[in-house]
Amino acid sequence: MAVCEICKRNQAKFVCMKCKRKVCSSCYFNILGLCRKCISRDVAERWKGERKDWERVLGIEWVD
Repeated sequence: MAVCEICKRNQAKFVCMKCKRKVCSSCYFNILGLCRKCISRDVAERWKGERKDWERVLGIEWVD
């Protein structure tokens, strides 16, 4: 199994759509499809560990 190319600790479960790094869930933003290296540090710090209300943020109805 691959190890996260960013933190080097956790198992990689995702591939960043931009840089193609194999990354773990802690280093990946599902809603964006990007790893934390491909978004600004400011955005990563603000969103880290936070559960957003995406319906409100994006102005769309969330469908599971």
